[in-house]
Amino acid sequence: MVTGAAGSYRGSLMEVHHGFLAIWSGRGLTRLITEFLKSSVGRLRPDFLARCRWDPAVQACTGNADTILNGRRSFPSGHSSAIFASMTFMSLLFAGKTAAWCYGVSPPHASFRASKLARFSLTLLPFFCAAWVAISRVEDYRHHKEDVIVGSLIGISVSTVCYLMFWPNPFNPRHFTQQRLGRPRLLYTDDDNASRDANFELTRHEDELESV
Repeated sequence: MVTGAAGSYRGSLMEVHHGFLAIWSGRGLTRLITEFLKSSVGRLRPDFLARCRWDPAVQACTGNADTILNGRRSFPSGHSSAIFASMTFMSLLFAGKTAAWCYGVSPPHASFRASKLARFSLTLLPFFCAAWVAISRVEDYRHHKEDVIVGSLIGISVSTVCYLMFWPNPFNPRHFTQQRLGRPRLLYTDDDNASRDANFELTRHEDELESV
């Protein structure tokens, strides 16, 4: 996983922890919504007749029961929602690490992040991958175009919400200071106070009582 590799490289257990929480919560919630809609709507897939193997003599489908049942679960596209949930997280993570979507931030010189075009292109690569998978579902006659569109929107929306729960907004310039560049959100700390010096030391309870 990208987030695990990045956190391990920087020696940050918090980045690994927040990264896995964000992506798996997004994937899990996306799967839950998609499966609920599939079972509730029951839309026929474009290749349902091939799955059904209709026999005019017996006036019934003669295909495999599981295949026929799966043929009634077209809306929304599970592949589209799952791939967009994963790729949206990666795109947001790249944008949060490079400030590609925050044009008011001056990137460091003499590095890959100094090129605005390179940073922006990097954040778009996951979306191209997700779009290719989603389009292939229509080309293979597994889904209607509406199934793919709605599934993609579910993956993008849920992944974005889950990302912002654990990572700062990639459009906000104040999250790209030298101290906070690419750092995850401190869930249990006020963000306005998170940048302050957090040095402290433990004392005995008796010392605290004497100082009161």
